[in-house]
Amino acid sequence: MLSVLAEHGVLHTGQVTTLLFGSRPAAARHLGALARAGLVWRFVHDDDPRHVAFYELSAAGAQALTGRLREAGRAVPVALGRPGPGEFVVNEFFVGLAAHAGKDPRCGLFRWRRALEAAAWLREHGVAEVRPSAYGVWIEGGRAVRFVLHVEHTAAAGALSGLAAPPEADVLLGGYRRAPRGVPVAAVLVLCPSVEREVEVRRGVAAAPLPVTVGTATLDRLFDASSAAEAIWAVAGGEGLFRLAEVGR
Repeated sequence: MLSVLAEHGVLHTGQVTTLLFGSRPAAARHLGALARAGLVWRFVHDDDPRHVAFYELSAAGAQALTGRLREAGRAVPVALGRPGPGEFVVNEFFVGLAAHAGKDPRCGLFRWRRALEAAAWLREHGVAEVRPSAYGVWIEGGRAVRFVLHVEHTAAAGALSGLAAPPEADVLLGGYRRAPRGVPVAAVLVLCPSVEREVEVRRGVAAAPLPVTVGTATLDRLFDASSAAEAIWAVAGGEGLFRLAEVGR
């Protein structure tokens, strides 16, 4: 459990249940034991009426996990256990797809990379000016879509990300336009905090098209759907909303 929390930065009880347990009470018991041992921090957002409990690796937990990794001769990740930019939203995206794949044997999420690893992978392919939130390959019904995910960090998403307003759409996506060897994915996914921001991003893409499909969705559409695999994505030039497996096809 410490390794999973370290990988994802911060998770709530339901997410830990999906990733590791078939039972919410079992997940709560194990998380409670870790909290009492001082290995994780438990917190609740003041403005959350649901009082959802989140868990994050504590300093003692990070130290214990670091020792285990070194004893096993494994590398210790940079910023072990620290949540990255937009981590709350990225985890909702990831866990939703994991849950979807668990219910449908035709689906699967492969080659998932977090922000730092995704940026490093893109640099290896000549795309050096972008900072994605994640990278993955979603397979559904024989279709595979390789994508990078960007979570917009505007004031409307502040409760989730805690970051300042994002750059203009041209700055956000300009690095893909300038990639000297092309973009090694089928789709760039952008999660926007509002419909207005989504319209702005789509307008920027229409004015200066990218060499790759851009799919946009709002945070509300993501949170209202069962997962990001559902038909929540708008695509330039397309009518209606598309499933993730259809974006970039």
